[in-house]
Amino acid sequence: MKETLLVKFQTILFDIDGTLLDTEPFILKAYAAAYKGLKREALPSDEDLMSLTGGDLGGVYQRLVGDDWPRAVKLHRAFQLENMHLSTPFSGAAETLSFVKSKGCRIAAVTNRSRATSAKTLEIGGLAGYIEAVVAAEDSPALKPDPAPLYKALELLGEPLSGEGVVFVGDTPVDISAGRAIGAITVAATYGFHRDRVLETGPDHHIDSISKLPQLLENLEK
Repeated sequence: MKETLLVKFQTILFDIDGTLLDTEPFILKAYAAAYKGLKREALPSDEDLMSLTGGDLGGVYQRLVGDDWPRAVKLHRAFQLENMHLSTPFSGAAETLSFVKSKGCRIAAVTNRSRATSAKTLEIGGLAGYIEAVVAAEDSPALKPDPAPLYKALELLGEPLSGEGVVFVGDTPVDISAGRAIGAITVAATYGFHRDRVLETGPDHHIDSISKLPQLLENLEK
């Protein structure tokens, strides 16, 4: 029996951290390593640190440690390079990507994380084979919530630079803002790091598990 393809949506873009991969230990332990390297003791709570996730890492550390931020970023990234095993795919991520691919959709991942770890953690998690393009922090002149990384993903896929027929799935306010800026259908991943707070940004739809995305796409196709 021939597989029924999606017609309304040709391209599905995904955030990585908190959307495809559960990187909470990967992130929190990197913050702890940076603070230890700087000999600072007043590490913010896990909740406060995760609430900062998704934006520019340099900007986050400027807020946290002031003028020491460049060294903090280096320590953070050095820890992550050595501990990529702490990043694991969410349950159902591979099956969801397989479904999307089987429906004839193009798939790209768009992250504000560095390329040195983003592509590799997708590979370690067994997801890289489903993803045609990865746009990391170094690949775009600006980071999300600027739409530039999403346009870069569409360019790499050879797709029109428009949000028509595009769905963007992410767990942070910057994801929803970036998706809205290109005119894409935005889907908030409330199972990610920002939980229900991402709903305050007014996404078009939301899912509490990545396994719910196939049903949502099929419902939108009707």
